[in-house]
Amino acid sequence: MSDPSARERATVAELIGEGRLDQAAYRARSQAGADAASNVDVSATGWLATAVLPRDRPASWRDAFAEANDRFQDATPEVGVAMRRFLARGLARAAELAGLRGNVIDGEPVGGFLLRASLPEEAAASLYATVARMPSSGRAALLLGNALLRLERLEEARDAYRRAFRVAPLDLDLAAVEDAEVRALEPLAKDLHLEGDVRAWIPAIGLLEDVLPFSALDPVPGAGFGNATRVYDLLIAHKGARSHGERMAIRRDLRELAPELFDALLISRKLDASPMPTGTA
Repeated sequence: MSDPSARERATVAELIGEGRLDQAAYRARSQAGADAASNVDVSATGWLATAVLPRDRPASWRDAFAEANDRFQDATPEVGVAMRRFLARGLARAAELAGLRGNVIDGEPVGGFLLRASLPEEAAASLYATVARMPSSGRAALLLGNALLRLERLEEARDAYRRAFRVAPLDLDLAAVEDAEVRALEPLAKDLHLEGDVRAWIPAIGLLEDVLPFSALDPVPGAGFGNATRVYDLLIAHKGARSHGERMAIRRDLRELAPELFDALLISRKLDASPMPTGTA
C-alpha cells in the first residue's frame, strides 16, 4: 500500500475495529482537506467517538447503526466498513447482554445488522440462534441463507431459503434473496399455472428444478399457505408412503391441486425417487 492516504485510512479503520475511537478521530483529522471523502471521515469518526452507546442497550446501537448509514454514506470505503462493523458487533454484544441473543430488534434479526456490515460468518452464527428461538421467522431464515451463500456454503444456504419460504412466504421479498437461481424460480409459477401467491410455491418449484433441497422438517405454522403448502405436504407424505394404494391416493390429490406441476414432477421422476429428507431444519 504505497498511497499515504490509503495507509492512513487503513490505520483509522484498524483503530475503529479495536474500539480506540478517540485515536481514530484524531488520525482522521490529520487527513482533513485531502479530499471530500476524507472530510466525511473526519465527521464520521468524530461523531462515533462522542456517541453514547451503553453496553447493554441494543436500541442505542441500532439507532447509531442506522444514523451512520444515513449520514456518512460518502465516507471512504475503509472507514465506512469499519464503522458499520464496529456498530453491528456492538449491537450483537448489547443484545446478548440484554438476554436477546439471536432475537430481533424492531422486527430485524440482530444477524441482519451483522450481514449488512459484511460480517457473514458472525451473521450466520447469530441467525442460527434466531431460527432456533423463532422457528416461524421467515426473515431470519432468508437472511441466514444469504449469510451462508456469502460463505460459499451453497447447500446449507438453499436449505435455509427453502425453510424461509415454507414457514413465512408472505412476509418475504424474493428480491432480498441473494441466490440468483432461487430468484429465477418465480416466473416458473406462471408457466405451471399455479394459483395463489408465487412465494408459497417456491419450495415445490425449487424441488422440481433441483435448486432447493427437499425436507419434511420445516415447521409450518397454522393451516399453512393454501394449495402450495398442501402440495408440499403431500410430497412429504408421498416420500413416506408405505403402500402402492397410499401412494396412488396422494398422487390423485397432487394432480387435482396442481396438475401441471404434478406432470412436471412425474416427467422429472421427482415422485419416483424416495430419498431421505436432506434438510437440517
